[in-house]
Amino acid sequence: MIGIELDLINKRKTTNISFIGKIEFPASYIPHLIEGLDYTTFVPFIKYRTNRLFFIYWQPYTPNCLSLEYLTELRMRLSLKYYKGDIMRVTDYSVEAFDECEAHFLKGQWRNERDRVKGIFELMALNVGTFLLLFDISCTENNLSGEGITELRAIRNSLQFSENLIAN
Repeated sequence: MIGIELDLINKRKTTNISFIGKIEFPASYIPHLIEGLDYTTFVPFIKYRTNRLFFIYWQPYTPNCLSLEYLTELRMRLSLKYYKGDIMRVTDYSVEAFDECEAHFLKGQWRNERDRVKGIFELMALNVGTFLLLFDISCTENNLSGEGITELRAIRNSLQFSENLIAN
């Protein structure tokens, strides 16, 4: 089950994905409505007029799904399915700690040939419980320390895993 709580005083939203966890983000982000999306394993949010986007995706964990090749192919497949015209180029790959988990990061540039926009992205992939969890952030700026990507990293860093997920 997916739920969104509003904090009108602090202008924040909290999204709860019952078996994954919860995440906090500014109220200016809204669910990104995509034709054909059923929101069962892919949940996107967007902030218009500054073109910032993040999505959470999960699937059962399988051996070798945290490799650079697999993650690159998976992100490209998701982009082609949900963001028509997007192409990407991975420029960096690293493994870092995230909330006591080993996180695999793909970073690079994307562009949409149909809408003629471009920017940067960061994909974080984790093995959490029995799931491969992706948390992708992207924006239309090109500065790796710019305001948009910095805000999106803060949103990603607010991710708190469900105790049920960690117990598995």
